[in-house]
Amino acid sequence: MTNMDKQSEKEAADAAVERSEQMAVRVEDLPSADGAAILTDMPSAQAAGVAEALDPQTAADILAEMDHVRAASVISDMEPPEASTVLSYMDPDDRVDILEHVEAPLHDQLVDEMDAHEAAEVHHLEQYPPDTAGGRMTTQVTALYEHITVDNAVTILRQLSKELEQMFYVYVINKHKELVGVLSMRDLILADPKTVLSSIMIRNVRSVEAATDQEAVARMMKKYGYLAMPVVDHNKRLLGLITLDDVIEVLEEETTEDVQKLFGAGAEERLSSPWHFSFRSRVWWLVINLGTAFMAGAVVGIFEGTIAEMAVLAIYMPIVAGMGGNASAQAMAVAVRGIAVGEVDRKLLRHVMSRELVVGVLTGLVCGIITAAVAVLWQGNPMLGVVVGLALVINHTLASSTGAGIPFIMKRLGFDPAQSATIFATTVTDVGGFFCFLGLATLFKRSLIG
Repeated sequence: MTNMDKQSEKEAADAAVERSEQMAVRVEDLPSADGAAILTDMPSAQAAGVAEALDPQTAADILAEMDHVRAASVISDMEPPEASTVLSYMDPDDRVDILEHVEAPLHDQLVDEMDAHEAAEVHHLEQYPPDTAGGRMTTQVTALYEHITVDNAVTILRQLSKELEQMFYVYVINKHKELVGVLSMRDLILADPKTVLSSIMIRNVRSVEAATDQEAVARMMKKYGYLAMPVVDHNKRLLGLITLDDVIEVLEEETTEDVQKLFGAGAEERLSSPWHFSFRSRVWWLVINLGTAFMAGAVVGIFEGTIAEMAVLAIYMPIVAGMGGNASAQAMAVAVRGIAVGEVDRKLLRHVMSRELVVGVLTGLVCGIITAAVAVLWQGNPMLGVVVGLALVINHTLASSTGAGIPFIMKRLGFDPAQSATIFATTVTDVGGFFCFLGLATLFKRSLIG
């Protein structure tokens, strides 16, 4: 490389640094969410330059507001020492959520750059699966021993208020660090300064174990209106805290995942995902779907002779299968939503299945009568109208019932109903629709031809 080339490269680098510093000045006084939106729209390398130009706390607040995958991309493009410093300014749960999406070698390097306490905290939280209470919790929880006095408790809380960003609840633990209660601030302020906390605490506080699924935690917090939920181990020792913003994030993620899985896309796929990630997330479900499509094709092949004699049947085949698919999708959407929010029990399931049976028959009758009328007016063949109409009634009934039932079967078998139910329900409506329509056409072939 010539001196001129080196000079040009240095000038380009200096210009990039200057642009990053100028952008950092614009971003630093904005709310974190607005700063996150700006950095999200930038290429990762440019966003990394801006993050490095910001003070670590501001950069940490902004990156914590970003999508974890996107934030991990920005962190990966930063210089490791600066990236590690920014991560150290984050809440423990945000730090771990972002590190989860950083490549292993860099992940280890970033953790090694942290001080011993923060590194240990990362390793501790990473032992829990990311979709559990332990994987979602922060270790920044306010807890006081039950044997201390109110006077001592107030002194400690005043000190902690300077260190912690916010205090949702003040929990009480015993000498074994087991959760035994929660404090009311009113009771704490009004109590005699010499009173011990065990005398004024509220006992039987609700908590969740670290292995509890994040959706179950979100439902519980929504049900009781909690701002935070303590997380304990199997011995009731207090481990951490799940906050309301974590729950909102969980509900958003689960809703996104269910919608994307319902159509066979990857749960973690986003608009910013690289093509190879999207390809890996989608291709195998498409291959499975291709296999089920061949099953529908095989059914059509059985009635090849009937179709050859009555080519008009080809007009109505996609109508019968397509309407069944739509009816199935409607029932499935309601079922998957019910499973997601945990509102289905055996008694309600029986109601759902009987309701879908009735809805399937009635919607099938409406669509069947309309299609039969069109067939009679178009082809002038009343028997064709009867066959098409009956096929739609049968397939609508089958579609509504299986669309509601298959998600529960998949759930019982241990599969994700949002991702697996669609493929099998589509198979049922395609195979069932073609079979009943072409079977009825074969059965009444003489009347149709004559």
